[in-house]
Amino acid sequence: MENCTTGQAKSRSNGTSIDRSRVKILLCDRNPESCEEVSTLLTTCCYQGTFCVTVISVSSAVKAVDALNAEWSSIDIILAAVDLPIASSIEMLKYIMQDRHFKCIPVIMLSTNHETSFLLNFLRLGATDYLVKPLCIDEILNLWMHSWR
Repeated sequence: MENCTTGQAKSRSNGTSIDRSRVKILLCDRNPESCEEVSTLLTTCCYQGTFCVTVISVSSAVKAVDALNAEWSSIDIILAAVDLPIASSIEMLKYIMQDRHFKCIPVIMLSTNHETSFLLNFLRLGATDYLVKPLCIDEILNLWMHSWR
């Protein structure tokens, strides 16, 4: 990953700076195989040598909140699987949206459920977007856009 070039920084709405040469993603997925698959896709996408991707993987909503509390200023995107217990996913999203620091971080929900009405509930609660698993490389390559909106 040392071959990534340096990009320019952009300011978040909370005043912190995003280093465009590095994208740090918090991945929350309780399924170890799915987590490994998504993490591998993320880390292999250095965005044509322009961006380095760092993934922090956690297996529960509680661990995601702990990681946010520890590293919120350096996390650029949150990917959260809806196949956590649904209630935990909803509570985690509500918690993120109520915190003045966390709500500036784009949250993208990951789901195996293709039902639009199901996923729209998460968008209404504040999620930035959703992706349906299994993910394809094109979806992963476009994730960086969410960190610069």
